[in-house]
Amino acid sequence: MNQKNRLVSGLSLNKLADLLISAKTTLTALLVSVGAPVWMIGWLVPIRESGALLPQVLISIYLRNHPERHKVWRLGMIVQASSVLGIIFSVTLFSGFLAGTGVLLSLVILSMGRSACSLTVKDIEADAAKKGQRGNLIGIASTVSGLVTLCIAIPLVIFENMLSSNLLLMVLCASLLSFVLTLVCVWPLKTRVETSDKSDDTFSVHFDSTVYKFIFVRGLFVHSALVAPYFMIERDGDVQELLPIYIGAEALAALLSSIIWGKIADKSAKLTLQISGVLALIACVGLLALEATSIFISALLFFVLSVAHAGVRTGRKTYSLDVKDGHERTELVGFSNTAIGIILLGFGGLYAALSSVLTFTVVYLMALMLVFAILATAILPNEK
Repeated sequence: MNQKNRLVSGLSLNKLADLLISAKTTLTALLVSVGAPVWMIGWLVPIRESGALLPQVLISIYLRNHPERHKVWRLGMIVQASSVLGIIFSVTLFSGFLAGTGVLLSLVILSMGRSACSLTVKDIEADAAKKGQRGNLIGIASTVSGLVTLCIAIPLVIFENMLSSNLLLMVLCASLLSFVLTLVCVWPLKTRVETSDKSDDTFSVHFDSTVYKFIFVRGLFVHSALVAPYFMIERDGDVQELLPIYIGAEALAALLSSIIWGKIADKSAKLTLQISGVLALIACVGLLALEATSIFISALLFFVLSVAHAGVRTGRKTYSLDVKDGHERTELVGFSNTAIGIILLGFGGLYAALSSVLTFTVVYLMALMLVFAILATAILPNEK
């Protein structure tokens, strides 16, 4: 298997693992099923997203004098696989508050492993594909993972009555296996990045305006992720019944849209963000207007949001890959991700506080932020 095929296979398996242990679906259903306090559910997405972003500024500084990025990636993948084991043990041995605490702590550790992998995999991707091909690489991997996830979700829906007692455990074990296979598949790939020899410059930071504009725009687009749990919460029902349907909707979205997003991103990552932002806004308006009382409407709206979020992810990843080169790219990704982690925690805390005092859902505010995000893309310099 050549380098590019190994990378596509590894990225596909990694995305499969992420879909199966999503904070927006699986972990939300998991905490509900074990009787964890409701406030813990509200922290799943902020911990999952910000935890994977906050450490990246420190990791990027460490990497300045460590060109062999594949070693850091391997360690991060091992940490993620171990954390899924921690989640499995937590929900198997405990219930209620203790189970929820174990899941959240394991999620923090998993997110830190994800942080190392997210930052260093950019260098592996850049070695395997040239500019103009990287968005397609990401798109193919997302499509493959979506297809495999859909193949898993369909039997779960059909045989839900037979599997209901073990459904969540099966999904967690499938995620663990996917992480392990990702590690095995990508292990032979190695990459070296030219680094600075200036040891006295280790903790200095030098950015141009592009970095700050990117952080501002991306900070607004986090709402495509933050709004996702509301699509499950608004629909009353058995989470064991809802979970495979939502996993299937998210997988179908990745399957049908990822290659298209990749091709658009290879032409213009800015355009990708704009189109996906509009779709996310449409999904939010639909949730507010239709008040998803039926499972079909709820799943359809979640599907549209998942298509939009796939576009946001592909657009911002491709933009960060193409707008800078070498270690400048590593620092752009690292520092912008840390900033986004802080923004996510800030928005998460804000909406948690507002939810208890507002007479209307915070989805209205999130939809407004998506409008600002779409408009703000105009300030981004062209990356190609």
